[in-house]
Amino acid sequence: MNKLTCKCVPRLDGASAVELGRIFPEPSITAPLLPLLQESGIDGFNLRSIVVSKDDVPILLLPLFECLYDLSTFAKGWTKKSLKAAASLIPSIFHPRILGVGLLEGGWSEIGIDPHLDAVTLGAAWEAALGALQILATESKSDVVAFYNFNHHGKLPDEVLETFNRVPWLPCARLPITFNSLEEYLSRLSRAARKDLRRKMRVSHEVRVVRSRNISPFLDRIYKLYLETVERGPTAFGVHNRLFLEKICERVQGAEYMLYFVQDELAAFNLLIVKQEAMVDKYFCMNYELGRKYNLYVLSWLENLRTCVEEKIPVYQAGQGAEKTKAHMGATFIPSLILFRHRRPVYDRFLFEQPAVIGRIIRYLGLWPGADRSTPLPQSRIGDS
Repeated sequence: MNKLTCKCVPRLDGASAVELGRIFPEPSITAPLLPLLQESGIDGFNLRSIVVSKDDVPILLLPLFECLYDLSTFAKGWTKKSLKAAASLIPSIFHPRILGVGLLEGGWSEIGIDPHLDAVTLGAAWEAALGALQILATESKSDVVAFYNFNHHGKLPDEVLETFNRVPWLPCARLPITFNSLEEYLSRLSRAARKDLRRKMRVSHEVRVVRSRNISPFLDRIYKLYLETVERGPTAFGVHNRLFLEKICERVQGAEYMLYFVQDELAAFNLLIVKQEAMVDKYFCMNYELGRKYNLYVLSWLENLRTCVEEKIPVYQAGQGAEKTKAHMGATFIPSLILFRHRRPVYDRFLFEQPAVIGRIIRYLGLWPGADRSTPLPQSRIGDS
């Protein structure tokens, strides 16, 4: 009889490199990311994992993080003061301790699953993992258990989808490369968008672009641009340490930087994962003044499309955030979710029974675009990858 065992490992990469590669198979980049994230760390976050094994071979891995989450972080003015006051009165709601399942590296979260598992064994593995997750939440006195930043490819079990509260999260932009040149791409946009992009392209001759996997000479500037961009962002959840940006090209196949110089000054960078299946945009960070003056975000978008065309890459995954700008440039969007449950039944019952009220409160505070337990799980569309 096959024997399943479950353990909580005090590391994010709770299995060997070979085992991670098996349960996070290509084209996923999670297998090499986990040890890098563990090594570089994220300030304020404790990283670990739950691993279920069959006959001592890992078959299911849940990447975990623990943190104290201050809801006032994303608020301003009187709202921020009100949330801080509320946190002193009801910390488990407004400054909760979170036990999260997922990744904090700027992309969708994934669960590691042996691709050859049968449904019965997978169901038993999930039962063991969720049981261990609940025990860990109790032992660590977590206020909220959350599945962070998942889409319909996340392979979450019905128990999570049916019993956890839902918050729509930032959708991910996607642009299929169905054109053979930038001119053909521009011709497919609306007249207003085409005119806008052509106007912004006029300064491109003043910008020098360098494509590189060796960013050692520019690391100080890159990290500074990253921190400045995170500080401006309204929904940053965790800040990478310098080592992550320094080592990612060594650890992750296809990782590279596009560097944008204005008068020999590094004004922006774009961290990409470039593979034959798709180009994945991880981070775009820029000096705000130079970036706006020289339209660096638009230029980086066009540069990425040019690369996709030249290398016959079929999809540009443009990441989360800046939805209005990306839609203007022709992208479509794949929804994401955060699923969560509070440890106090009275709070969780309120969240369960009053989703519309919670949604209005959260939208009013400007923390998320909406929250509604009744929101259906995003369904796959033809052509999604």
